[in-house]
Amino acid sequence: MSKSTKPRLEDVAKLAGVSLGSASNALSSPQSVKPATLRKVEEAVRKLGYVRNAAARALASNRSYSIGAVFPSITNPIFADTMQAIQIEASKLGYQLFIASTEYSVESELASVKNLLERGVEGMLFVGTDHEPEIFETLKSGNRPYILMWSLDECDTNYGVGFYNQQAGQMITEHLLGLGHEKFAVISGPIFKNDRMRLRLKGIRDTLAKQGIDLPDDQVIEHPLTLEGGRAGLINALELKTRPTALITLSDILAMGVNAEAKEQNVLIPKEISIASIDNNTYSSVAIPAITTLETPANDIGRKSAQHIIALIEGKKPPRLEEVSLQLLIRDSSGPAPKD
Repeated sequence: MSKSTKPRLEDVAKLAGVSLGSASNALSSPQSVKPATLRKVEEAVRKLGYVRNAAARALASNRSYSIGAVFPSITNPIFADTMQAIQIEASKLGYQLFIASTEYSVESELASVKNLLERGVEGMLFVGTDHEPEIFETLKSGNRPYILMWSLDECDTNYGVGFYNQQAGQMITEHLLGLGHEKFAVISGPIFKNDRMRLRLKGIRDTLAKQGIDLPDDQVIEHPLTLEGGRAGLINALELKTRPTALITLSDILAMGVNAEAKEQNVLIPKEISIASIDNNTYSSVAIPAITTLETPANDIGRKSAQHIIALIEGKKPPRLEEVSLQLLIRDSSGPAPKD
């Protein structure tokens, strides 16, 4: 083979000492070949600098070996962790990931889905269960499987990977109740078409109600899921008629904003106000003070979602609902309720 000639799959097979079929299987379905064969093929690919012709592969098989994932945001660290886990797992299984972000826009989500389908993705991943019916109708008419990530509460007959958000709200509230808090406020992201926020809030309200504590609407503060949203939320909370001693943020990105604004407002955390959140994003443990939060395993959600959607594409049947475990991480931002 001359230096000007691109290496072919036949060259890879010859150098690896395996059949052409084994070399093809190693590249398209690495899990289907023996580890020794896979190592030989990978070494040959590296030495030859072989690059597969994706277009030719797709034409020959009438498949794209790609999946699509639609996220409400790509700036939230918790979603970034999930994206990375999906990408790593999909690559291992011989698939490419395409990502779209809607920035919480219902209209742009449908457009994103159609755009990805036009590019030939064979399956789709979504965050949460609140989506326009037309999206699911489009996927079903195109015979494209899909999985809903992060929220199992309202999955109904759909495939899902995640946890129960209502339970998450209950767990974080019980922690603060155990510290003696009775005056609560909640900072939430946009609730419209966001089942995660809505269900976490329901879990909080139901848990407080069992203790005879009401959470009126004016104690629920809604802002964008950003650091600035958390900052504004704390300012609003400090202006409430009943000043809370416990502040629950429904995402860690909001809690970090609260933390930053508390320093500006000379509010001592947790001496004056305790903060507890839900997510455990990459930076929560190094915030000052470190944020008490409920860990939602973003990496597990991404990895298992990739495995399950590819299984559906290949005609297999994964578990309809895959639940990941939640863990309460008690840190410096929560403490006993201050005495009156």
